Amino acid sequence: MTSQSIKEAARRFGADLVGIADAELLRDLPADENPLSIFPQAKAVIVVGRKVLRGALRGVEEGADFDNAFPTFGFYSHEDNFLAKTTYDLSIWMEGQGFEAVPLFAYDGGKQAVGVPVAPGKPAPNVMVKYRILAQAAGLGETGLNGLFLTPEFGPRQRFAILVADAPVEADSPFKPRLCDDCGACVAACPLEALDAASAKPFGFAGCERAAAARNDARCRRCKAGAFQTNEGRFNAVERMAAACSRACVAALEARGILGERFDNPFRVTAESTQTEATA
Repeated sequence: MTSQSIKEAARRFGADLVGIADAELLRDLPADENPLSIFPQAKAVIVVGRKVLRGALRGVEEGADFDNAFPTFGFYSHEDNFLAKTTYDLSIWMEGQGFEAVPLFAYDGGKQAVGVPVAPGKPAPNVMVKYRILAQAAGLGETGLNGLFLTPEFGPRQRFAILVADAPVEADSPFKPRLCDDCGACVAACPLEALDAASAKPFGFAGCERAAAARNDARCRRCKAGAFQTNEGRFNAVERMAAACSRACVAALEARGILGERFDNPFRVTAESTQTEATA
């Protein structure tokens, strides 16, 4: 098995993104968020992603559909069906090659203790990995000022799953931040002023951090501009991919022309862009 064969298999099973992190680079992560606490024999952490349709954000962007396209195709069915099948199929394929892989969803929630350590030196369950750290270690992207994970292909429009594997394969280099330019569009777009750029702190894989704004979670939970609170099964987190801060980021990154996926029409139609199209 090689890293190339893993990536080819992942893409056959529907992945739009796949990167591999060297497990040795992760050994210094805190035990309660370290994938090696779950699988100590792991040699690699494989991060797979499937893009969220740009069209799934359209109804929210236009203020016309908040409860159909995005919750279904951008979140719940996306994770529970499309991404889950990709992850399951890749795990099955790896077991067929004689290697074990622990599949994990990239849940965006904090640690919720449900028990006690099973032995001295062990973390209490549940260990909750920080997928943004792992995805950056796997070379896929960076955390932007808005606290959302950005990739060169899709900006903030993707969801991830993780396979912690014992396959000794070549890893990708951690991603050096270059996407977010601190334009502040996300901060300005938030109707509740939940993002504070002045109190930003470094976040990311060690040696590859960049500033992420402080976020007032209580204000996010009151957002009516596309954010919503998840259920207990997803740790009551705030889902922000369709929120104003994320959509402003999509528009800003596309306007800079730095994303790999291109479209004929701009994501955000303004009076200026409409006039430009009319005179083109």
